[in-house]
Amino acid sequence: MSVKVTGDGQLGSDGYLIDFGDIKKVVRNICKGMNEFFICPMKSPELQITEEDGQVCIACPDGARFCFPSSDCAKLPVMHSSAEELSHYFWCEIVRKLGLEKLHERGIRILEVTVAEAPNQSAAYRAPVPATIEEFEITANSPVNVRPRFCASKADDDN
Repeated sequence: MSVKVTGDGQLGSDGYLIDFGDIKKVVRNICKGMNEFFICPMKSPELQITEEDGQVCIACPDGARFCFPSSDCAKLPVMHSSAEELSHYFWCEIVRKLGLEKLHERGIRILEVTVAEAPNQSAAYRAPVPATIEEFEITANSPVNVRPRFCASKADDDN
């Protein structure tokens, strides 16, 4: 998986939109919390997910049941571990961790996050930076508002 962050806004008097180091630090932190972990979609409507005795147990519609050590799971507030939903998750976490105040101070108006599952297979979530924390919470908690873009292409060396 790879993550790309882009934004639109007004160039600051210091000659830049935002410090790349700030963005990279936040994205690396989010990725670190997912790297080498089983991504568990805690809001899945199809899976019955429970936590018991230090394990996350998943019951599937076909009757299969899987259990993982809780410490090996990234329990994310998504319905599916798809690039579309992960792009929205990353967008929310980036806004949350950078903070609305900093994004507004830097003049960032739009933030886009692209998550690629593999080369030429990606999805992006692009939205205006919310004006208030209340607006942000509506965006973060309303999957209905997720309007992802996707990209799938075939390169000459693909099979």
